[in-house]
Amino acid sequence: MAKKQSFADKSSKKAHSMICPVCEEAIQYVKYVKSIKTEAGAWKFRTTNVGVCKCNQAEVYG
Repeated sequence: MAKKQSFADKSSKKAHSMICPVCEEAIQYVKYVKSIKTEAGAWKFRTTNVGVCKCNQAEVYG
């Protein structure tokens, strides 16, 4: 039988975090939305998850 797990057990686990090898800061993932205008004149939105740290923060937010 599997061990029963309560909500407190689940929430107390630490989240998996990645460390940037260049600046040694934690990488935070954000959703980047890029708006693209089609030939017909309609707007489409492309979403990607991007890892952001101190190294590339200006590129993503700027």
